[in-house]
Amino acid sequence: MNHHFSKYSFLITLFLLPFLISLPVVVIAQTGQTSLNPSPIKILINESQSKIINQKSSIKNHFSLTFTQSLYNNTNLPNLENQNGYYFPKGHGSISRILIQYHSKYLTLTAEPQVFSNREYAVKLPQKDKLFSVLNDVPLNDAYRINVNHFRNMGLQFHLKGVSAGYGNWNQWWGPGIHNSLVMSNNAEGFYHYYIGSAGYQPFIKKVSYKFKYMVSQEMKNRTVDDYYFSAWFLNLKYNVIEFGMSRNVLSGGYSDLPWSLSDAMTVLIDNKNNKYWDTINEYYLLAHFPESGLEVFLDIGFPNRSYAGKDPEIYSDHAMGSNLGLRKQGAFGSDKLLFGFEYTRLVQGIYYNILPTPNWFDNIKYNYSSYKGRRWAAHSGADSDDFLIFMGYKDEQKSFIYGLNYERHGVTYHFPPEVKFESRIDVSYKRRNTRVHFIYENEYFEHYGFVDVNRNVWDETFEPGSLQRTHTLLISIQHTLSF
Repeated sequence: MNHHFSKYSFLITLFLLPFLISLPVVVIAQTGQTSLNPSPIKILINESQSKIINQKSSIKNHFSLTFTQSLYNNTNLPNLENQNGYYFPKGHGSISRILIQYHSKYLTLTAEPQVFSNREYAVKLPQKDKLFSVLNDVPLNDAYRINVNHFRNMGLQFHLKGVSAGYGNWNQWWGPGIHNSLVMSNNAEGFYHYYIGSAGYQPFIKKVSYKFKYMVSQEMKNRTVDDYYFSAWFLNLKYNVIEFGMSRNVLSGGYSDLPWSLSDAMTVLIDNKNNKYWDTINEYYLLAHFPESGLEVFLDIGFPNRSYAGKDPEIYSDHAMGSNLGLRKQGAFGSDKLLFGFEYTRLVQGIYYNILPTPNWFDNIKYNYSSYKGRRWAAHSGADSDDFLIFMGYKDEQKSFIYGLNYERHGVTYHFPPEVKFESRIDVSYKRRNTRVHFIYENEYFEHYGFVDVNRNVWDETFEPGSLQRTHTLLISIQHTLSF
């Protein structure tokens, strides 16, 4: 399946680019969540911090300042996923930041300086290595703690005749899920990248509309200090209540004996240069949204490139497949304010792992296991994992209360017993005019942490030292926006 997709990727790209020149101008175009600092709760409450998203060319010059003050307290393991790369170790601290946004008809500028201050306490934990070393519950390497007070969401964008192009380190999200993404989430800090794309959905033929984006990262360093790059294109098609998404991303470079540059990474999705050396993921999703009932259902699947040991990939094309399945319902039990939903992500190593070479998702050390500054930019549950979330709550235009339960496993085929995480979560928000208060509390419980337990522990119902971990985390944020 993947080798056919690669063959046609050049034609797909050329087919889409001409449509970019006929689009109406908007201010910011991002695939997936259209928001700076995306988060799951913003999808559920249908709001965003950025007030300049998808505004038309008729708007006047606009300047806004969003002040955010966050306080946290954490009792044990580093915790909280999908928080734009923010790190909350054992201890307490604060984050002060100002999101500055300016836009005109042809130009958008954004920057978010921040000051992070905390008191961190040491924790003694079993060590996790290799592809499990960049999970969110692992303390960050000292190298990633340097220069924590810097600019996020910093960049500029140009808009002319419907084409939006720019450079910056905005955080992004791709896909229909709110808890995990197979390709791009806001679990890690945003990395610098170039992009060009359409701005929001644009009419295509009859009732079909589309959205497109092409992006290439600035060089990133792996553990041998070799440069590597993330290149991707994203396409959405929408027809009535159905939305179809597809994407292709390539991690390239990372070899000291194979010259590779930014210019190579910019064209690798078109010319497939040295493609056999790179990590590629082809991903597709289907989402059905029924406005009258408030129901959304989706299926998201992805296929990493694999050699299949020289065997026919058409036969074994699903043995490395990852998936994300979910449902969200707004308006339940006779009230349009109540909601519920679930999401299940499966990235467990393929069922043929004992027959064919079957690397895990995000397992390549040359690309830091698909991580940036110690955290994965895609599914936070990581390699050889599955992750089930169920949630319910209340939401109106001013306030929301969401309660969720999460069951997550790491190293499902790597080790018996695998790591198991149980988590309960409360997410509360309240908005009055331009001010929002946001409250997150998580109660997290681990068994078999660090894979220290073995078969005997399971049968005897015992645990080795360090196996059981419990963490309580509280994050409170107050935000106020001024617009001029």
